[in-house]
Amino acid sequence: MAKTWSIKNLYFYLVCLATLFIVVGGFITTVNSAAEILLPNKPNVPLIYVYYRGDPAVPEQKTPSLSELEKMRAEQERMDHYYNSWAMRRLLNAIALMIIPIPFYLYHWKQVKPKLGRDK
Repeated sequence: MAKTWSIKNLYFYLVCLATLFIVVGGFITTVNSAAEILLPNKPNVPLIYVYYRGDPAVPEQKTPSLSELEKMRAEQERMDHYYNSWAMRRLLNAIALMIIPIPFYLYHWKQVKPKLGRDK
Protein backbone atom coordinates (compact mmCIF):
# COMPACT_ATOMS: atom_id res chain seq x y z
CA MET A 1 0.00 0.00 0.00
CA ALA A 2 3.02 2.25 -0.12
CA LYS A 3 2.74 5.06 -2.64
CA THR A 4 5.60 5.59 -5.01
CA TRP A 5 6.69 9.20 -5.06
CA SER A 6 8.48 9.75 -8.31
CA ILE A 7 9.64 13.06 -9.70
CA LYS A 8 6.89 12.84 -12.31
CA ASN A 9 4.19 12.35 -9.65
CA LEU A 10 5.59 15.22 -7.63
CA TYR A 11 5.54 17.44 -10.72
CA PHE A 12 1.87 16.62 -11.40
CA TYR A 13 0.89 17.32 -7.80
CA LEU A 14 2.79 20.63 -7.75
CA VAL A 15 1.16 21.78 -10.99
CA CYS A 16 -2.27 20.88 -9.57
CA LEU A 17 -1.49 22.79 -6.37
CA ALA A 18 -0.23 25.84 -8.27
CA THR A 19 -3.29 25.94 -10.52
CA LEU A 20 -5.58 25.67 -7.50
CA PHE A 21 -3.79 28.63 -5.92
CA ILE A 22 -4.20 30.61 -9.13
CA VAL A 23 -7.93 29.81 -9.29
CA VAL A 24 -8.41 30.83 -5.64
CA GLY A 25 -6.50 34.06 -6.25
CA GLY A 26 -8.64 34.72 -9.30
CA PHE A 27 -11.79 34.13 -7.29
CA ILE A 28 -10.69 36.55 -4.59
CA THR A 29 -9.77 39.17 -7.18
CA THR A 30 -13.13 38.63 -8.94
CA VAL A 31 -15.03 39.27 -5.73
CA ASN A 32 -12.94 42.39 -5.03
CA SER A 33 -13.41 43.71 -8.54
CA ALA A 34 -17.16 43.06 -8.53
CA ALA A 35 -17.45 44.87 -5.20
CA GLU A 36 -15.40 47.73 -6.64
CA ILE A 37 -17.79 48.05 -9.58
CA LEU A 38 -20.93 47.79 -7.44
CA LEU A 39 -19.62 49.92 -4.56
CA PRO A 40 -17.04 52.28 -6.02
CA ASN A 41 -14.47 53.73 -3.67
CA LYS A 42 -14.14 57.05 -5.44
CA PRO A 43 -13.59 60.29 -3.60
CA ASN A 44 -16.79 62.10 -2.78
CA VAL A 45 -16.27 65.07 -5.07
CA PRO A 46 -19.31 66.82 -6.46
CA LEU A 47 -19.56 67.37 -10.18
CA ILE A 48 -20.33 71.04 -9.73
CA TYR A 49 -18.37 72.78 -7.04
CA VAL A 50 -20.27 75.19 -4.81
CA TYR A 51 -18.46 78.18 -3.41
CA TYR A 52 -19.92 79.96 -0.42
CA ARG A 53 -19.28 83.59 0.35
CA GLY A 54 -19.74 85.45 3.53
CA ASP A 55 -17.14 84.15 5.98
CA PRO A 56 -14.90 87.15 6.69
CA ALA A 57 -12.09 84.97 8.14
CA VAL A 58 -11.61 83.23 4.82
CA PRO A 59 -10.20 85.35 2.02
CA GLU A 60 -12.72 85.76 -0.71
CA GLN A 61 -12.16 83.45 -3.64
CA LYS A 62 -13.03 84.22 -7.16
CA THR A 63 -16.15 82.34 -8.21
CA PRO A 64 -15.36 80.21 -11.26
CA SER A 65 -17.17 81.04 -14.45
CA LEU A 66 -19.68 78.72 -16.04
CA SER A 67 -17.17 77.58 -18.66
CA GLU A 68 -14.66 76.69 -15.92
CA LEU A 69 -17.34 74.73 -14.07
CA GLU A 70 -18.19 72.89 -17.29
CA LYS A 71 -14.50 72.03 -17.76
CA MET A 72 -14.34 70.71 -14.18
CA ARG A 73 -17.44 68.61 -14.77
CA ALA A 74 -16.07 67.22 -18.04
CA GLU A 75 -12.81 66.30 -16.30
CA GLN A 76 -14.74 64.59 -13.49
CA GLU A 77 -16.79 62.62 -16.02
CA ARG A 78 -13.60 61.56 -17.83
CA MET A 79 -12.13 60.36 -14.56
CA ASP A 80 -15.33 58.46 -13.73
CA HIS A 81 -15.26 56.79 -17.15
CA TYR A 82 -11.59 55.88 -16.71
CA TYR A 83 -12.26 54.45 -13.25
CA ASN A 84 -15.22 52.38 -14.47
CA SER A 85 -13.33 50.99 -17.47
CA TRP A 86 -10.33 50.17 -15.27
CA ALA A 87 -12.56 48.31 -12.79
CA MET A 88 -14.22 46.38 -15.63
CA ARG A 89 -10.84 45.39 -17.12
CA ARG A 90 -9.70 44.22 -13.71
CA LEU A 91 -12.85 42.11 -13.34
CA LEU A 92 -12.35 40.51 -16.77
CA ASN A 93 -8.69 39.76 -15.94
CA ALA A 94 -9.75 38.12 -12.69
CA ILE A 95 -12.34 35.96 -14.47
CA ALA A 96 -9.70 34.91 -16.98
CA LEU A 97 -7.38 34.12 -14.08
CA MET A 98 -10.04 31.71 -12.81
CA ILE A 99 -10.87 30.07 -16.15
CA ILE A 100 -7.49 29.60 -17.83
CA PRO A 101 -5.83 27.31 -15.21
CA ILE A 102 -8.79 24.87 -15.09
CA PRO A 103 -7.78 22.84 -18.19
CA PHE A 104 -4.19 22.60 -16.88
CA TYR A 105 -5.48 21.34 -13.55
CA LEU A 106 -7.81 18.78 -15.14
CA TYR A 107 -5.11 17.46 -17.45
CA HIS A 108 -2.52 17.07 -14.71
CA TRP A 109 -4.99 15.61 -12.24
CA LYS A 110 -6.05 13.00 -14.83
CA GLN A 111 -2.38 12.10 -15.23
CA VAL A 112 -2.08 11.51 -11.47
CA LYS A 113 -5.30 9.52 -11.06
CA PRO A 114 -4.35 6.49 -13.22
CA LYS A 115 -0.98 6.28 -11.49
CA LEU A 116 -2.68 6.19 -8.09
CA GLY A 117 -5.08 3.49 -9.33
CA ARG A 118 -2.21 1.28 -10.52
CA ASP A 119 -0.37 1.63 -7.21
CA LYS A 120 -3.18 0.09 -5.17
